[in-house]
Amino acid sequence: MDEQKLMEKYDKLNRRIRRYFASFFTDTPITSIQALILHYMIVESEKRDIFPKDLEEFLEIKGSSVTSLISNLERNGYLRRESLASDGRYKKLVLTEQTLAIQDDITERISEYMHSIFVGISEDDLKIFAKVIMQMTENTK
Repeated sequence: MDEQKLMEKYDKLNRRIRRYFASFFTDTPITSIQALILHYMIVESEKRDIFPKDLEEFLEIKGSSVTSLISNLERNGYLRRESLASDGRYKKLVLTEQTLAIQDDITERISEYMHSIFVGISEDDLKIFAKVIMQMTENTK
């Protein structure tokens, strides 16, 4: 198979998926990346405290980029940073009432997006897709 053509198709699909995901949040006050971060925090904060480092790992981006995203979410009232009682140097990220008020909408939109993206794809094909993603991830380490 022509790897260059395949990568071109992959790049086009990647851009299309980003635009498609963003379309689920065009009528909201938050961007798709903000929704993704808030959704991650909604799900994970039920189990544990969330720190900026967790977002770095989840999004696979640099700390300075995460700091910028957090500052923006904080400025817009969606989260706040709180010092840990045990060590004031560490700041956990806490969702605000403003976010809790829209968490069901965020979760519903992301669930709708995830479901819609896989419509018409068989379970067997999804298993192959998962295997390919895992191998490509491994290849890029």
